[in-house]
Amino acid sequence: MRGTQAVPSVRRGKGLLPLAGLIIVAGAAGTVSAPAADFQVTLGGQYRINAYAADNDIAGEETQSAARLRLRQSLDLAFDDHFKTHLQVELGHTTDNLATTGSSTRANRLEVRHAVLEYTFGNGIDAQAGIVPLGDRFQDTLFSSDWNYNPLALALTFPVGKGKLRAFAGKLSEGSETAAKDDFSHYQVDYVIPFGEGSRISLGGTALVMGSNGTTRDLGPTAITTGIHYNYALGGTFVVGRWTLNGLALGSRTQGRLLGTKDDGSGFAAKLELTGRAGAGSFGLLGTWALGASDGTGFQAPLAFTPAVGKGANSYWGYTGILTVQGPTDTGFDGDSLNISNNGYGLASVQAKWASRAYGPLRGYVAAGWFGGSRAAGRSRSVGAEVMAIGTYRFGKALAFDAGAGYARLDDSVSGYHQGAAGAFNQPPGAKRGKRALFARLQAEF
Repeated sequence: MRGTQAVPSVRRGKGLLPLAGLIIVAGAAGTVSAPAADFQVTLGGQYRINAYAADNDIAGEETQSAARLRLRQSLDLAFDDHFKTHLQVELGHTTDNLATTGSSTRANRLEVRHAVLEYTFGNGIDAQAGIVPLGDRFQDTLFSSDWNYNPLALALTFPVGKGKLRAFAGKLSEGSETAAKDDFSHYQVDYVIPFGEGSRISLGGTALVMGSNGTTRDLGPTAITTGIHYNYALGGTFVVGRWTLNGLALGSRTQGRLLGTKDDGSGFAAKLELTGRAGAGSFGLLGTWALGASDGTGFQAPLAFTPAVGKGANSYWGYTGILTVQGPTDTGFDGDSLNISNNGYGLASVQAKWASRAYGPLRGYVAAGWFGGSRAAGRSRSVGAEVMAIGTYRFGKALAFDAGAGYARLDDSVSGYHQGAAGAFNQPPGAKRGKRALFARLQAEF
């Protein structure tokens, strides 16, 4: 037997669990050796059970109710100071499971969500390749890795001065390998400069290059279906004691053929948020504005184009749970949730939240919001209003139970995130409704 090396460890969350006597058997001759001392295994995961009952106030679809489970399991391997891998598998929301999840009507199976090779060079350059979770660096207003923005991508991060410059190229849809100009690709460059205690400035530009699989409307067989969508952004986070101020300025330009319109689309958006702590609680005030147009050619974000490739995307950009989403409401009744521009028809919002530790492990959260500023032709400028409350009991660092309720008044200019850029509306012109929801979530996250 070769000389014994230091025993590796399994990392669970932020702690280390030694594996005494763990060995690796290698070679046909039965040679036994221990892995290198700097090899580490990290296990993480999210186990979630959702239950909800929602009254949509729509004829034929008045009520929804369900209880279902979803899980994600991560495995991270660090081979040395330079090379590591990240794998995350997911079991989607279950339905009937009398035998196994794979034999249910939804045929739920474990599927790969992330698969990343990461190498850090000696000069500090970091490279990631594979199915990479990508965040936008702009407060999740453009796209969000939390909401499955995981393209096949190559991302490079460079230390430049006091900040970090990132450049990535991602493939959202490959299209046909024998056809030209039918892919859907995403390119971005951004630069984040930290300063002070938790403060930073972010700036960047992004481009979607879309072919026939990236169009949001059927433009006919003779139409030119390739086009480009651009975003550019400037953001800042400023921390002073217990106060944090977030600011964001965004712009966009979209070639009209991607929206099914003669003219190109363009617009601007802004966000201003103030958060702070007071005693055992915290609060937040949020204002957003996105310039819209009557035909949906106003400000657009990359996530508004993802329904064109079969997967709608949103983000946790707001405070409420019906017109925007929170973790416990990110489930089967989220169809009235909006992206920050209401799919290019315009949106302004004023939102507020309060979170507190009510007693020991018991916590409370309340939020309210007004949404308006729509310019959709023949529809109300008002979009809706909402109030929501959530109570949380924590059983420890990993396990928590949430229960809550929300009510939203929805006007006829709601265009849910799943409708896509310049898409349809959730209800006919002139129709107004009230939506009520009760929800609960048991979640372990580690």
